[in-house]
Amino acid sequence: MRSKPLVDRVYKYKNKASTFFCPLCRSERGISISPRLSKKNYAQILLTSIVLGSFLFPFIGVKCFFIFFVSWGVFELAVRTDYKKQIACPHCGFDATWYKRDVKVARQIVKDFWVQKQMLSDKKNQPAAKQF
Repeated sequence: MRSKPLVDRVYKYKNKASTFFCPLCRSERGISISPRLSKKNYAQILLTSIVLGSFLFPFIGVKCFFIFFVSWGVFELAVRTDYKKQIACPHCGFDATWYKRDVKVARQIVKDFWVQKQMLSDKKNQPAAKQF
């Protein structure tokens, strides 16, 4: 008898940038965001900096052209944090970015995930108290 090592989930990811299998629970995963800025993001940065620069030009003059670099940093931060949110496995709590930085912290995050999941399942299974 041969067992299937990988778990297939019913949920299909839309517009996925990459697919992979979770190394801990072996379920198929998909991420819809790339950690890099796309051409669309650079166009958004340019338009945002033009609009903000045109509003700020009467007040601060030529210095408003540095708004481009500030908006670039904000966009970069937003894309990276959104990517970071999608990396963690919703089924087992494994986070590859923490595992890459510190294995002990990643192990503790998975342990906390399972403790929290156990507490939620215990709350569901407890009978509700009668109200008088």
